Amino acid sequence: CCLALLATAKFIIYKDSKISYGSADPIFNNRLEFPSFYRMSPNELSEIDAIMSLIGHFGWKWVGLVVSNDDTGNRARERLEKAMSKDGVCLDFLIRLKDRVQSDLTDTKKIRETIYRSTAKVIILFIGSQYINYINVIFDPNTVHKKIWIASSSVSHIDELQYLHVFETFNGTLALSFQQGEIPGFKQFLYSLNPYTYQDDHLFTEMWRKIFNCTISGINNIPFPKCTGNETFDDTVLESYGTFNYRIAYGVYTAVYTMAHTLHELYGTMTRSPKSAESLHMYFKQW
Repeated sequence: CCLALLATAKFIIYKDSKISYGSADPIFNNRLEFPSFYRMSPNELSEIDAIMSLIGHFGWKWVGLVVSNDDTGNRARERLEKAMSKDGVCLDFLIRLKDRVQSDLTDTKKIRETIYRSTAKVIILFIGSQYINYINVIFDPNTVHKKIWIASSSVSHIDELQYLHVFETFNGTLALSFQQGEIPGFKQFLYSLNPYTYQDDHLFTEMWRKIFNCTISGINNIPFPKCTGNETFDDTVLESYGTFNYRIAYGVYTAVYTMAHTLHELYGTMTRSPKSAESLHMYFKQW
């Protein structure tokens, strides 16, 4: 959140536009403070309201709430508690997760005991993605009995979750997610990749190591064998990492094409009619 605000402030100072495919902070709804900031995903308030709609749809009246100890969690807690009070939903417990650096074994034990003793069958989980490693420690399937979890989109977009033992705890979770869509030619592009296509790109080499458990660079201090060069993507590999879901990637794709089409239309209008171009100045800012 803070990093996004700092980055956006820089863009405003230098009169640049910014399109986000994942920012959910509702502060960016303020068009006076952030006139050149656009996003391709819903804000947190929409997700919170969607969670309350789910609770109302199934008629749940006794729930638990787990939020992160940050702005995201505080907003979720305030809005959910207000909506619950209005709809006659009672809160069994409230847990504020600290980040892993601030937490200790005592905190973990208290959280587990709270959930273990709770009679609520439904637990709302509204946290940032940076808390994923911490919840892997806390919500061990051996200590957390079966519950119905309702999670924010930050949880559903973490591919690593399926490889952590906490996946058993969250299996069957009702999780919000971004819109998905098809990206023409993207699958074919992935099939064409090999270990050395972008070997100077750190993100690419890290992705390759993560998927195939081998290293492209062959550095001695990395505990992975060197890639053979014959590794390739196939449907099984890509589907296991959620690549074909095209949710976050689709947001990036949509954002880029939205800006491209907008600039194209603007340029076309200016070249076709000088008078129309002059009238556009009152609607479009200089950046």
